[in-house]
Amino acid sequence: MNLDTTINIDLKGFFQWWGRELAFLLPKTLRLKLREHRGRIIFSAASQPFEIACYDDDDNLLEIRQFDSLDSGIYRKFTEQYPLLENAEIILRLADHQALQKVLYLPLAAQENLLQVIGFELDRYTPFNADQVYFNTLPLGHTGHGQIQVLLIVVPKRRLDEQLALLESLGVRPHRVDYQAAVEGFPQTLDAYNLLPDRYRMRGDRWEQWTHWSLGFLTLLSMLAVMVWPVWMEGQAVQRIKARISQLENQNRVVNAQQAEIDALRAETQKLIAIKHQSPALLAILNELSHLLNDETWLTHLQFSAQHMQIQGQSPTASALIGMLEASDYFVNVSFVSPLTQDKITGRERFQIGMDISVPPLSGEVQAPAQGEASSDALEEPVLDNGEQAASGDGSGE
Repeated sequence: MNLDTTINIDLKGFFQWWGRELAFLLPKTLRLKLREHRGRIIFSAASQPFEIACYDDDDNLLEIRQFDSLDSGIYRKFTEQYPLLENAEIILRLADHQALQKVLYLPLAAQENLLQVIGFELDRYTPFNADQVYFNTLPLGHTGHGQIQVLLIVVPKRRLDEQLALLESLGVRPHRVDYQAAVEGFPQTLDAYNLLPDRYRMRGDRWEQWTHWSLGFLTLLSMLAVMVWPVWMEGQAVQRIKARISQLENQNRVVNAQQAEIDALRAETQKLIAIKHQSPALLAILNELSHLLNDETWLTHLQFSAQHMQIQGQSPTASALIGMLEASDYFVNVSFVSPLTQDKITGRERFQIGMDISVPPLSGEVQAPAQGEASSDALEEPVLDNGEQAASGDGSGE
């Protein structure tokens, strides 16, 4: 694969092809009005003086007639039979013996100035020089070896001028001159060249030409609008959808942020709930302690912190309290913090016991109301009252 190959684009040929393709999208009546010519009249110089072939707008053959004389009246009467051919394209088609053609192979660099290059070296390719003939060139394509294939068509000036003079005697001025051998051998070049000299070419009315080109331009503009408008509308719809998506993405980011905050609060709440479930409620501990201690046992002090509790008080049998407390599911590692002493006034034993608090395995444990759990200070007030009562009891004993 050669990446250095020059890409040549025939813009004129492209727009001609594009125009023909777009023309099929137009109504037939409008397409016919936009045509510069309607139908064709071909004068064949193969026979003398001429053979005429007439074709309609759809390239259907209408009639072929042989003219034996150069009377302009005969030709006028003939064209009056076909009013549609009033604006027909008139073509002079040279016979095989009246011109010659040759396929040349030239360097790609010659494509930009093809007529000038061949004009300088015409005597190398034909028996004539550039002053003796009318000629035209047609690029046929690339050979793949750095060359371009070119069709050269040459007609002697004297011979073509004679044919044009005969047509003029009939009152006919052709629009185009082509070559029969090229039409048969290279049909793709049918409308791609014109051997008619510049001095014989008709100059149309400027206003008519301007109107024709204006209508063509407006038609082309309309076709472009028909093709571009839906695409533009789809683009606008896509832009609106993108704007809506962007708006929803912003709202989604806000919702995600709020959801993240909710998840964080939920995690903290679950953490607190887990901590709460890991330790029993203080009210349940006091309730268990009240059931275990008999009425002869007094508490003067109670301290609870970090799952550890210390109690101080008096009891007639303080040594039995250790086994009683260890039998409970709430208390573990029960032991005396200090030695037992005898109160001389009451006769009871003074004790100070420390213990760890554990969660009981029983599912039916006593749970405190929310109001009781909210404030531990309120729960400690009855104990202080007991302590005060105990102290007052001691005082009364004294």
